[in-house]
Amino acid sequence: MKYGKMANRTKKPVFEEGGQSSYEAAFRPWKRPMLDRVKLGEGGRLVIPAAMREALGVKPGDEMALEVVDGELKVKSYMAVIRELQTEFSKLVPAGADVVEDFLRERREEQKRADERLDRLHEEGIRLKDGSE
Repeated sequence: MKYGKMANRTKKPVFEEGGQSSYEAAFRPWKRPMLDRVKLGEGGRLVIPAAMREALGVKPGDEMALEVVDGELKVKSYMAVIRELQTEFSKLVPAGADVVEDFLRERREEQKRADERLDRLHEEGIRLKDGSE
């Protein structure tokens, strides 16, 4: 790689015709923070600006999760919290394991044992009834 005055020379004309870049285009390489100023309303209410609600994927009436971390209020949609929990819990599941199928199998076995016990009790009750009459 060449450094110095010769490396910066281009064959393009210095002044080209064309429109001026927009503010957005000038800052595209960097992620611009979404920042807005809001006022705390009656009863401690905050109104989340529409662009921020859209970025969060929430609409009026949706439940939100609030958390204070290092003096900052963090607002998340409940779906974001669920996705975070799913990610954390998936780390605990061995590779190739089907947690849902394992749960259903255990539940079916449990139900089968309960049904067998109920059948035994029913048969025992019938025998007692038949023996006493």
